Amino acid sequence: MNNWAIVAAAGVLAATIATIAYVRYRQNETVALKRDTDLAVSLRELAGADAVRLAAVDEFETAVYERLFYTRAIGPRVRSAAWALLGAVLSASAVLLLDGGDATVGVVAWAASIVLAIGFTLAAVVYAVLAVYAALTTPRVSFADSYAADSE
Repeated sequence: MNNWAIVAAAGVLAATIATIAYVRYRQNETVALKRDTDLAVSLRELAGADAVRLAAVDEFETAVYERLFYTRAIGPRVRSAAWALLGAVLSASAVLLLDGGDATVGVVAWAASIVLAIGFTLAAVVYAVLAVYAALTTPRVSFADSYAADSE
């Protein structure tokens, strides 16, 4: 095996591990947000009519809502782009691996790998554009205006 093949295999393995770790991390963040929203409901019930405690719960809920923006609007598109990019990397590595074969099965697999690499690359670009579009157009949760009105 050549040196470039070892480096390429290590790169593909690293890309696969990084993608899986990123997606798993984002899924854990979603679980944590679910737990935080449940906690906010419980805290609001415990706060009762105490204005100071209700203000603290409001601050906590604001932080949760701001994190929810990313998790619900942008996160799924970024995760999809990551999976599609991994598919493109794996398909492109299959194209390079199968190049030079003379058998009919090898040529068909090579052509299918090219089609998959193009398809996954286009999907990654589309998902990345959708994530950027969502980041730019989805209104963010901000309570800065309400705080400014209260202080005046």
